[in-house]
Amino acid sequence: MQKGRIQGFVDEIEAIKQAVYKVLQTERFIYLIYSWNYGIELNVVMGSNEAVMRSELKRIVTEALLVDERITDVTDFHIELVDRRTAAVEFTVVSIYGQVRIEEEVTI
Repeated sequence: MQKGRIQGFVDEIEAIKQAVYKVLQTERFIYLIYSWNYGIELNVVMGSNEAVMRSELKRIVTEALLVDERITDVTDFHIELVDRRTAAVEFTVVSIYGQVRIEEEVTI
């Protein structure tokens, strides 16, 4: 990935990283090009208190990523609220190719 764009061909762990990045950047049900089960529903946590927001982010991220048949689990979450609309999310993706630690900011 260069300058926020996916380029070239990758496989295994690098492909998992790209897939996770893409899912976290794609709001579910917005783009007709994607199936209804692709993407993430971050809008459902808006207006929640901090404890609920952390719990819901964990659930939403896990559900969104487990749609990918290569991903078998999502563990070890750490969520920091950057501001009212942004969260820094860290977690481990367990896949058929191995584990990878992901660190992303998501807009809520």
